[in-house]
Amino acid sequence: MIQRACRLGLAAVMGLAASLPATAAGRDSASVVASEAWVRLPPPAAAVAAGYVELDNGGAANRLVAASAAGFGQVQIHAMRMDGEVMRMQALPDGLPLPAGKITSLRPGGYHLMLMMPKRPLQEGQHVRVRLQFAHGDALPVEFVVRDGMGGPASQHGANR
Repeated sequence: MIQRACRLGLAAVMGLAASLPATAAGRDSASVVASEAWVRLPPPAAAVAAGYVELDNGGAANRLVAASAAGFGQVQIHAMRMDGEVMRMQALPDGLPLPAGKITSLRPGGYHLMLMMPKRPLQEGQHVRVRLQFAHGDALPVEFVVRDGMGGPASQHGANR
């Protein structure tokens, strides 16, 4: 009888736990999936390179707040904005919002990562590991491949879906 009561109590507690919402730290950053990550091959003497990636946020609203890469002095999150007739690049010091359940594309002409002060020139086909840091505390290491030109299919997705 006591064992049956304990089992019923345990089942009730587990049912209650399953009905509670997940905590922000337990679900948000872990729900962001990166794909189609690439870096545009810069000219040989360039001090910067642009990185692009698809970020699929399957969890609650989050924010990409920082990025870093061992082979670069700094990585910044940027956006391209129209200023009258001129397109200008703008750093996003507060990061990039990642709406819940949406894909945010970092692509040419829109959001992107600026990989600055490379320690050595990039080569086509090279892999660059970038660590993406999210507002909810988790980090995601992502392998970017260096590509010449527009980078293929990754450049043809919408900015935010």
